[in-house]
Amino acid sequence: MKRIEKVYQALLNIWQECEKQELLMKSGSSAKELANQLNLTRSNTSLELNRLVREKRVLKIKSYPVGYLPIKVLEEKLQIQWDNQIEEITDLSTFIQHPVQKVKRNPFESMIGSTNSLKKAVFQAKAAVYYPPNGLHMLLLGPTGSGKTYFANKIYQYSIFEKLIDEDAPFESFNCADYYHNPQLLLSQLFGYTKGAFTGAEEDHAGLVEKANGGILLLDEIHRLTPEGQEMLFYFIDHNRFNRLGETGFKRQAKVLIICATTEDPNSSLLETFLRRIPMTIQIPALNQRSLRERIELTKFLFEKEAKRVQRTFVIDIDVINALINTAAYGNVGQLQSHIQLICAQSFLHNLHEKNKISIGIQELPEEMLSQWSSSSKNIQRSREIEELVGVTTVIHPSEKGLDEEYEGLNIYEIIEEKVKILENEGIPEAQIHQYILTDLHLHVKNFINNKAVNYNLLKFVDPTISNLTIELKKIAEKNLGVRFDRKFLYYIGMHLDAYFRREKKDKLLSQLDIHTITSDHSREYEVAQLFKLEIETCLGVFLPEIEVIYLTMLLVSIETVEEKRQVSVLVVTHGNSTATSMVQVAVELLGAAPIVALDMPLNLSPDEMFQRILHQIEELETENGVLMLVDMGSLAMMENKLMEKSGVTIKTIPNVTTLIVLDVVRKINYMDLSLAGIYSSVMKDFLATVQLQDNGRAKAILSICTTGRGTAKKMEQMIAGVLQNSTEESVEIITVSSLKIHQAMPKLIEQYQILATVGTKDPKIDVPHISLEDLIEGSGDKVLRQAVGLPYEKKQRKPKNTVVKDLCQDALNTYLVYLNPYHLTDLLLDWTKELQMKVETTFSNILILKLVVHTAFAFERVIKQDSLTYTDPWREELKEPLEVVSNTIKSLEEKLVLSLSEDEKIFIAEVLLNE
Repeated sequence: MKRIEKVYQALLNIWQECEKQELLMKSGSSAKELANQLNLTRSNTSLELNRLVREKRVLKIKSYPVGYLPIKVLEEKLQIQWDNQIEEITDLSTFIQHPVQKVKRNPFESMIGSTNSLKKAVFQAKAAVYYPPNGLHMLLLGPTGSGKTYFANKIYQYSIFEKLIDEDAPFESFNCADYYHNPQLLLSQLFGYTKGAFTGAEEDHAGLVEKANGGILLLDEIHRLTPEGQEMLFYFIDHNRFNRLGETGFKRQAKVLIICATTEDPNSSLLETFLRRIPMTIQIPALNQRSLRERIELTKFLFEKEAKRVQRTFVIDIDVINALINTAAYGNVGQLQSHIQLICAQSFLHNLHEKNKISIGIQELPEEMLSQWSSSSKNIQRSREIEELVGVTTVIHPSEKGLDEEYEGLNIYEIIEEKVKILENEGIPEAQIHQYILTDLHLHVKNFINNKAVNYNLLKFVDPTISNLTIELKKIAEKNLGVRFDRKFLYYIGMHLDAYFRREKKDKLLSQLDIHTITSDHSREYEVAQLFKLEIETCLGVFLPEIEVIYLTMLLVSIETVEEKRQVSVLVVTHGNSTATSMVQVAVELLGAAPIVALDMPLNLSPDEMFQRILHQIEELETENGVLMLVDMGSLAMMENKLMEKSGVTIKTIPNVTTLIVLDVVRKINYMDLSLAGIYSSVMKDFLATVQLQDNGRAKAILSICTTGRGTAKKMEQMIAGVLQNSTEESVEIITVSSLKIHQAMPKLIEQYQILATVGTKDPKIDVPHISLEDLIEGSGDKVLRQAVGLPYEKKQRKPKNTVVKDLCQDALNTYLVYLNPYHLTDLLLDWTKELQMKVETTFSNILILKLVVHTAFAFERVIKQDSLTYTDPWREELKEPLEVVSNTIKSLEEKLVLSLSEDEKIFIAEVLLNE
């Protein structure tokens, strides 16, 4: 850290925690006092203090000895705005009565970077608001989260500061993305409407232009404003006159300074005629384009916001600041704030007993950030650069003055403190309150569980040993309870165990009545919790008290009661710095929350780097129902198979994504009960011209796939034709293909046909919906099939599935059997499968019935040919029971056919049964 910064930091530390009266009574710190504290010479210390005075950071008090006070502390403690023209005074107590120091400060001066990275932007803004007669309209450019809205607010405050607009002048903000699809609705929001102007207009309504009269109107995401919408503003910008929807003539008048904001290139997204009316363009830099000093100041500022919320002093290790600034792949202040917030929350939990100071060290960082920071080859160089600007530790005191902007982050501290108050009111000792503060299940587990806004980022802070243990506990619970848990299990159990083992393990207060009620009402969960106890004690080598088993039981019960609709997750991936983010923001704002995530890909990334980023993001999603990837270029679409192989997740990819496609996908996820294949095929159908190459005259086709390409495939062809019959005017061919030759045949088929869907026993894994034979037999495949060819779903009266299975069996046997009658044998074997189902007390799937019938028929045929199979695999004990069932039930069939199956053939049949 540079000497001047050491002196300033020491001065801050001395006065930050003093009371107002102490500040007024004393005359600051002398150069000698600071020199002794820092082991510097008095002359060097005095030199740096006077430099700080000239930099407007320190006030000089010309008493004896001369004292120095940080202006930041003066403003916070005295609740004033200091006049920066005043560098020195003789007596503080007397001087604060003088009105000159109460002059308001230029709002731009409080912005971090106003004299550096934002210097040009500030100069342009000042010039624009002063331009006669009423200022110049402005366009703010910059990536998402760079601070465009914040800067627009500063322009508004500066206009008031310079008395260019009244102190009570309005500041209205409007997001153009909200109504970009409906120009008439946009018009009514901007300019208002009269009663009866349209259905639902029951009273007169003033628009935003009217409300902003005499002030400033911010039009955010102006690139989402349609050309019609841009033209609507022409007349108003040119003449300052407008009319409400439903009025005739331009009778109304307003004087409004318009500030537009966009993340996109205005030349490609805005009309040239519109741009001519917005003459001042101001560039707001991204976070990574700002200087190291500014990023450090922003980091300190965000830590200060957290310190204010928890009313604790933060002592931050230099490595924490280094890692935050240099490892996170963020491009905006919002993401930096999110990282800092999570780190502070973790530190707060670990230091709940500390009432004054909280230490934040490198151990509080998420595992991945810590790993990335420690393995960076540039780490030493970056550390040296940061050491010039910050000390080994940075002390952040809770500010007493209000912050510039409303804070709307996680309420982690408020939740924790609220629970503490509840428990204190119930008379529970403080030590026991702290022990279970994170997961006090007896009082708030249901609220904790039912909160859908689960922050899975917190899992990054869980000890890796606990994380691995939680995965094993999940397997135990699923096996013994016969249910499947999603990531919420890992979240709640993991967070609970992590919090428990980080604190002293003392028993919590629960009455014996509570314990008896829990163990009797939830005996199965209690038994599983006892298995958890054994696993935890074995894995961690600790003793887990009975009371903790009770809490794990309660947590299991709560997780089981969560009813959450399973939805397909969506990942939007595009090249560029903010395109994907903008698309997702528009969709969520218009259609509500959805399981959709944006991933912006800088153009300088290699394909391998892109792949790793996408893979990492997929692993963060809920993937039980698959992931739909919306991408902008074919190179990203080509990663689908490799991503599925690496992640084990079912993925469908749609290329050439547009905002309309994203909106359609979110609408289908939120309001339609569709599977991944259903959403994929529906979008492909709706946006065929966008997402597919030109057909070049190719005929449309559906592939019917089975082992031979005959028999069963032909039967499937009839079923497909039955679904599509008389439903479409377009010609759709049904092509039968052997699954044995599918890979050789597919390139030619793709070249010759526009394949809409595949049906059958094998999925060729091409970018079209696949309907399994089972789904086709059951009838659930009809919906997907009709969507694939662009038809609405109509539930038709279908042939009973047993009849369909019988037809398929007969077709398959008719193709291959030489000696036995396929029709008579099918009836006998179907009766036998019914007896099998009764013996094992299980209903077989249609596919299993098909396998058993066909395999057993061929086994009897081999007896006649004297070519029975020999079972050569090692004997497995689990085959004993199914073999016994097969042997007992097939006797009557052997008698009717006067054929006896060998023991080996029966083992093969038992294998078919066991594998299902």
